[in-house]
Formats: sequence, C-alpha cells, structure tokens
Amino acid sequence: MNEAEVVTSPLLVERPLLPAEFDAALVARLADLDAKASAHSQDQRPENTRNAYKADWRTWETFCTQLQIPTTAATTGTLCAFVDYLWHREKRAYATIDRKLAGVAVTLRREPYRVVVDPEATKAARKLLKDYRRQAEADEEPARGRGQAPAMRVADLERIIALCDTEVFGLRDRAMLLLGFSIAARRAELAGLRLRHIRDDDNGLLVDVRVSKTDPRTVPVPYATNPDLCPVRAWKAWQTAARITDPDRHAFRRIHHTGAVQPQGLTPQRAGDIITGAGLRAGYEELFTGHSVRSGMATEARRQGKDRKAIAAVTGHKENSKVLDGYMRIVDQWDEKDNALIGLL
Repeated sequence: MNEAEVVTSPLLVERPLLPAEFDAALVARLADLDAKASAHSQDQRPENTRNAYKADWRTWETFCTQLQIPTTAATTGTLCAFVDYLWHREKRAYATIDRKLAGVAVTLRREPYRVVVDPEATKAARKLLKDYRRQAEADEEPARGRGQAPAMRVADLERIIALCDTEVFGLRDRAMLLLGFSIAARRAELAGLRLRHIRDDDNGLLVDVRVSKTDPRTVPVPYATNPDLCPVRAWKAWQTAARITDPDRHAFRRIHHTGAVQPQGLTPQRAGDIITGAGLRAGYEELFTGHSVRSGMATEARRQGKDRKAIAAVTGHKENSKVLDGYMRIVDQWDEKDNALIGLL
C-alpha cells in the first residue's frame, strides 16, 4: 500500500475533537445554544416556579454577600456552605433547601451568567443535606416545613359548596373547587387555564391542562350524578355569569368588590387563597390549600377502587410514580379500605 492509498483510505476517519480542543469561536457558538435552550426552558415553566427561582436567587445573593464571594462561585465548597447556612441559620425545610439548590443552578445557566455548575458539586451539597436530615431524624427533631396539605374529600366538598352563594363570587368559587377537584389541579394549573383549554363534549368537558409541573394532560370531566357537585354544570354557570367568550382569556378571573368580573386572571397564590378561604367559611380549622383538591381527588379515587393508571391519567403522574403515592392519603386507620389487615384473619 503506497502513501497515497493510506491518505485516501475510507477506513481512516478523522478523530472528533475533544471539548478541551474546541476553539474560541466554537465555544461561543455552543454557549449561545446553551443560553437559548435555557431561555426556552425558562419560558415553559409555570409562573409560580419562575417566581420561586427568583426567590432562590435572592437567598443565594444574600448568602454570597455575607461570605464576600461572587454569586458565580458555585463550587462544591460554596454549595455545601449554602446548605449549612439554610439548614442551621435559616432553619429551612429539607424540600425548600433542595429546591433552592436547583433554583441557583438553573439561574446560573441563564443570561447573563452562563455558568454551568459541576454536577459533582450539587451532588455533594445534596449528600450533605441528606446527612443533616438523617441526623435530625435520629435526634428526633420536629419535622420542618408545613407538611402535607389536608386532602379535600367529597364530604368536605359538599359542605363547602353548600355555602357558596349564587352570586358571581360563589359561582366562581364553586366552579374552581369542583373543576379543580376533577382535574386534580395544582393552584398554578387552575390559574393557568384559558377558555380554549376547556372544551364541550357530549359527555361533559375535555380540559387541557397545559401549565403544569408534569407533562401536559387532557382530562375528560363527566357530568356528576349529584347536580350540586357537578363540575360541568358549575363551569357553565360561571362562564355564563362572567361572560367569558375570548378563548385566549383566563377561565378564572379576578372580581372587583362591586361584583364586576375583571379581564385579568388569578395568580396561583390567589387561586390557593380562594380554596383556603372557602374552607374557612365552612368552619374547617385545618387550612385547605391549592394542593388539597388534588390530593382529595387521588384519595377518593383510590378508596373507590379506581385503577391506578386511571388516577395517574388525571393527576399527570407516571403510573408507578412514588409522588402519586403521597397524594393518596390514609383517611381512617380503622376503615377496611384503609387498613389492609381488616378481614384477613
């Protein structure tokens, strides 16, 4: 084989460049693609998630100021120190600290920072966080955080709905509670619904849940046997009273104290407040939250023996999701549906 044959042989393929060998122009192009991808991901996140990340960044800025380090210095040492700061000084809950670590990493990837945090650094910080929680449990310290939201069950809905009047405020609250229960909504999902997302069907409604932490889902909502608890009838009554016709406008709106329906939609916080307020008016001492209707639906469906796959289709979880298990509450430890031992012996 002569020299010319060696040079042109198809068996000799040029080795791909390694990242360390990229020139400045290529590095800049790749960084630009990363920034665009991060911006797109940011645009797709629910509003409450974006707000949470902003709050996470403010906490990080405060921490960095106290240590007199730049905010871009997200190393193993600084992230572990951040965990220690949040756990011991701020007394934050485990889930809050875990999310703040994620929020800082996400923000650093975006403009104007374009800093990619080493995965090993966040891994070390999360390991330290787990160690702190394990030690706290061993020391029998009280659990941190608000804990799980109480599930709003069908009996609770009946009691709360019965106190919703027929004026515009009551019509909105009734529709929000019943539709929220039926689609296992988070508060951001309720606030994010537009008219175009709620379609009429011969059997009820088809609700497209697009603003979601999980994958977008379409929930078929049937007419209820009990007219007083029917989400379809409640929605139509609210839509008519509020004169909601623009498909791009929010399904649930603000209402002026005079009763005039406003064009602006509800914030996720306000949607949650409406659910909490409805429970308080019904005399409940425990505070229902935006997650209560979601947990209530999953709990009641499990107790009625509904297929797990069918429940997951409504909540938006994977069928084998451990998170879904957390929504299915034990209602009565001595009830045969909630106690696996009753009837076995």
